[in-house]
Amino acid sequence: MNEARAKELAHELTMEYVREKNMLSNPLLENIPNVVEKFADINKRFYDAIINNDMLKELY
Repeated sequence: MNEARAKELAHELTMEYVREKNMLSNPLLENIPNVVEKFADINKRFYDAIINNDMLKELY
């Protein structure tokens, strides 16, 4: 899987995860940096898992 596709898929999975966990529901303004930090961490974890997954490498 190429890097651009992995980033796209990681973003899609992150958005779905965030929606499922209601992470963005009514954040207080002072919590926005924490929300962004969590979002970035989740996105990186998905990206790393996608890039390192042998089956996805074969499929894409």
